[in-house]
Amino acid sequence: MAKKNGAIIGYGGMGGWHGSFLQNSDVVNLMGIYDIKPSQCELAESRGIHAYASLEELLADPAIDFVTIAVPNDQHKPLALKALAAGKHVICEKPVTLSSKDLQEMIDASVAAGKLFTVHQNRRWDGEFLVMRDIYNSGELGPVHHIESRCHGSRGIPGDWRKTVEKGGGMLYDWGVHMIDQQLWMMGYDVESVYARFDYLTGAPVDDGCFIDIKLKSGKDLHVEICTYNFIPLPLMYVRGRTGTILANTWFGGLDMVRCTDWGDHDDI
Repeated sequence: MAKKNGAIIGYGGMGGWHGSFLQNSDVVNLMGIYDIKPSQCELAESRGIHAYASLEELLADPAIDFVTIAVPNDQHKPLALKALAAGKHVICEKPVTLSSKDLQEMIDASVAAGKLFTVHQNRRWDGEFLVMRDIYNSGELGPVHHIESRCHGSRGIPGDWRKTVEKGGGMLYDWGVHMIDQQLWMMGYDVESVYARFDYLTGAPVDDGCFIDIKLKSGKDLHVEICTYNFIPLPLMYVRGRTGTILANTWFGGLDMVRCTDWGDHDDI
């Protein structure tokens, strides 16, 4: 199969992450990047990556099949629309955009252009999550009725623009999007109700913590916590089923699972 030709718009943290993978990809040729900061273009060039002189030059390159958009959240929509209009397939970093109305415009533009448009939800491939999803699908826990996901850190919101309202900052848009996506992908999309609470404890104008409870029509309860002021984090994931429980303490710490094989052998509580 012939390699596809890709380019990256935005060469900051995530753009650099994408670039390092595409440079070593066996299915993609990295044609280059564009960033509004000359220093980032120079950094890309120092790593052997071509830096386009302008966004217009990148989008006008007929060799490029797709672009990956890795810029602050408020710029996802306008850049995606420009790329689709230029005849490029688009991979957009999450959160895809800041409103469902904007998302529909992006979807409509991809349909009109006849180009693929998708979102980079990379946390669907986390090892711990995939193992939990496999166990859930296997039925080993019996009917699962409750799942919790957390991302706990300390010292406030990381980065710069993620602390601003205008750029679509805050922890719901940052980590909350990942955790909610994981849970719904695993447990189903039949949402009945959502309750959310946001914290502003570190003085930032956007949420530095969020707590979300989702009730599914199937009766399952989902819970998500994102906090930036926890110096002792709570477990990463916790899944409760009728006949078993799974616990993941950290990102790379493995899983603990208990399955009930004798329902009559009661615990002392």
